Parts: sequence; structure tokens; C-alpha cells
Amino acid sequence: MARRILITGAFGQLGEAVIHELQPHFEIIATGKHLPGHFPHNCNTATLDITQRTATRNGVKKIDPDVVVHLASYTDVDGCEKNREKAWQVNVVGTENLIDSVRETPTNFIYISSDYIFDGTSGPYDESAKPSPINYYGKTKLAAENAVRGSGDHWVIFRTIVLYGESSKSDASFVNWVVSSLQARKSITVVDDQWGNPTWTGGIAEAIKMSIVLNIRGIFNYGGSEFLTRFEFARKIAEVFSLDATLISPTTTEALGQTAPRPLRSGLVTDKVEEILGLRTYSTGYCLRKVKEGIVG
Repeated sequence: MARRILITGAFGQLGEAVIHELQPHFEIIATGKHLPGHFPHNCNTATLDITQRTATRNGVKKIDPDVVVHLASYTDVDGCEKNREKAWQVNVVGTENLIDSVRETPTNFIYISSDYIFDGTSGPYDESAKPSPINYYGKTKLAAENAVRGSGDHWVIFRTIVLYGESSKSDASFVNWVVSSLQARKSITVVDDQWGNPTWTGGIAEAIKMSIVLNIRGIFNYGGSEFLTRFEFARKIAEVFSLDATLISPTTTEALGQTAPRPLRSGLVTDKVEEILGLRTYSTGYCLRKVKEGIVG
């Protein structure tokens, strides 16, 4: 019998990619706080508000999963800074509620974290680097990581950076924003002092699948094979989608005046995930071409 996988936050861009990758091999139960009006995947769905402890426990117990893939998160970085209670409830309490729901069971727990647990002064970071978040979003992700690490033996943490997938799936997608802006002939400014290796959702979904198949434990970084600024990333998007890159102008993080501070020199070293899971990481151009082709990712 196929293992039963409960996915939280299943209806976002990463959730779609994970379902696409896992569904041929496992029984999937896709959950979210609200069910979408249209859902293209033929799998079971359920509502699950992870901030509600009793409802979460009852819901998880009813599903009785072999693996929990915890994707649900409040990812609006400036929103987290302004609404700290909501950020803590979703990102930390929600994670603790899920952990409590599978405590003292053999259920594997897979958590998706972020490079924002680092301060961005000396990236790229490997898994042994000391976390030092500089914004509230990063603090909540680190607190959730600590809850997962203290939960027992059956856990995996994947740290990711600048997730992007099929551009029509999410308004929050950087790729979607760049593509839609340039298609409308709208000039945009993008920071040229924030570095990282953006993560294609199809790639991290593959890593999640392999962690289940190989039954591994521990912390793993996953990101693309290229380190570049957001400005350079935007120009690559324009190139792959055959759009006018002259509409993209560089700016600085300081000039944007965002509410939450951002790590500048970030990025994730992926040697460990490549060695232990036997995976390769992909170039930005390759991943963007997959996105353009309409592959869920």
C-alpha cells in the first residue's frame, strides 16, 4: 500500500509542484485553511487550520499520515514585521500544533525553512552556519526549525531561497511579477544588492520526494546552481520569456525603504543534498525554460 502523505499549504505554488512530484508514488491528502475553487489534481483534499490546536490534532489523527510535508507558512516578509502575532501563530504555533499531532508516532515530518534565518552578511551558507535572523519572518522560521529539531528523530528540514514556479500559479511569485509587468510594458525596478541562488519549486519537490524514498533525516539546503542578484535574475527571466529587459532598472535595498530588513549576501550551499540524495541542482536558465513550458514547478 502506498504511503499516505499529508501536505499542508498544498494549494500554493510549492504545493502544486510537490503534489505533481509525489502523486504518482504516494497517496496524497492536500490540505489548506481554505479549499480552492478549482484544483487540477486528482487527490483527496481537506481543510486544516494549523493555528487551531484541537482541530489540527483531530484532523491529522483522522488522516493518519505516514509523512507530513509542512509547506504552510506566512511568507509576506513585511507583513510578518507589521503583524507579528499572525506570523508567530502561523509559522511557529502552527508548526508546533502539527508536531504535537504526530508526537509519539512513526510519522515522518518534513519542514520547509528559509535562508532568512541568516543575516546575509557572509553567504552562501552551508547547513552548519550559525543562524542570525534580522527580520521577524526569519525569527519565526528559525523558531519553527527549533521546534522541529526538538520533536524527536523523524524529521527533515529543507532550507530554500527565493522560490519560483510556473508563473501563472501565484501572485507572490517573483517570476510572475516580472513576466506580467514586462508583458504589460511596465517599467520595474529590482534590487541589485541582494544575492542568492533562486529555487525552482520543481527541484525542491524532487528533493522532498527523494527524502521520503530514502528515509533520510537532518537539515538540507536546496537552491539553484547559480548565485546572482535579484536584478540579474529578473534579466534572465526577461531573456527566457523573450521580453524587453530594458524595462528593468537596478535599485538598492535601502532605496526601496521596505518595512523589514533583508539579508543582502545570502545564498545556500547545496553540496550536502547533492551528495546524500544524489540530486543535481539546476541552472536558472534551465529552470526558467521549464516554467515557460508550463511544467508545474
